[in-house]
Amino acid sequence: MATVTYTSIYNRIKALCGIPAPDANAQTQITEYINRRAKIAYEATDFWPRWLVVGELRNYQSTTVSAGSFVVGLTYTILTVGSSTNWTSIGASSATVGVQFVATGVGTGDGTATLNSNIVPFTQAGKSTINKFIRIHKVSQPFYMNSAVELEFYVTNVGAAVIADLSNGTAAAYVTYKIYWDGPYTTGSTNIPDEWQEYISHGAYADWLRSDGKNDVAVVEETFAQNLLDSELSNVDVVRSSGVVAHRISTHLNRSYRLS
Repeated sequence: MATVTYTSIYNRIKALCGIPAPDANAQTQITEYINRRAKIAYEATDFWPRWLVVGELRNYQSTTVSAGSFVVGLTYTILTVGSSTNWTSIGASSATVGVQFVATGVGTGDGTATLNSNIVPFTQAGKSTINKFIRIHKVSQPFYMNSAVELEFYVTNVGAAVIADLSNGTAAAYVTYKIYWDGPYTTGSTNIPDEWQEYISHGAYADWLRSDGKNDVAVVEETFAQNLLDSELSNVDVVRSSGVVAHRISTHLNRSYRLS
């Protein structure tokens, strides 16, 4: 997806403000405005295509437990068989790595197992950091399959706690989520979303006007900037299937359209 540089947005804001050579304080001020507006744009919807991941396989959080410390009634997966652990005596169907079992005893010996949890963590090696969990399913391509089993969850400080996943399959789920924002942006940034550049430029200009005491003009520019953002949000609303990942995005523009 298209991106623009910090420099291109910065130059546009300079032109709008009429300050061809900002001093150091003004440069810092403009950078703050750019990041403020970028964060507002990012938080305006969970469904910006570049920040949305649909149905990605994510593992549940697991903890390694040694034989002798298993808790009766909890579910484990054999990690290392060891040389002296009798796995079948504590609930496993066989002494094989990867076998999942409900412990019937604490175990003995030198084998280890992972304690299966219901937590999908925010981070997983090789995958993007999750900012917001949107929906969780038990099968891949969840929105392709209308009968996909959706899992309820609540969010804790370590991740999404899945409720009542009774599957005996792998300790994982398919997560639809919003990627963590890659800001704040700096003078060397080249990854600012192209769809935000007009809003950021005019929004930052409105902030500049306000800081300069030109409140009446700032209000007009603020309205113009918000309309630019709403237009981009409406584009997001149009290109995705309404009601599939979530309900429609509510903006000033589409509310006005529905009321007309």
